[in-house]
Amino acid sequence: MLNQQYQDPFVAIVVDPTRTISAGKVNIGAFRTYPEGYKAENEMIDYQPIPLNKTQDFGVHYKKYYSLEVSFFKSSLDKRLLEHLWNRYWVSTLR
Repeated sequence: MLNQQYQDPFVAIVVDPTRTISAGKVNIGAFRTYPEGYKAENEMIDYQPIPLNKTQDFGVHYKKYYSLEVSFFKSSLDKRLLEHLWNRYWVSTLR
């Protein structure tokens, strides 16, 4: 984390392929690291900590991250592109 002494904290974007496939929609999470040396205050409520059931997934680093709210949109161009890719995929499975 030495680089974070000179730049903003890192952001990680995670796409869960298993949940995406089973839900039929993209499952995205975003996480940001706390600055080096940061100590959380008990009264602090401005952030969403990583759920306790996920701490095993993050191992010893789970206290160094917090989750961010994620929102996204699809434009009309995105919709057309995705429809084209979807149709192309189904055509190739029929061959």
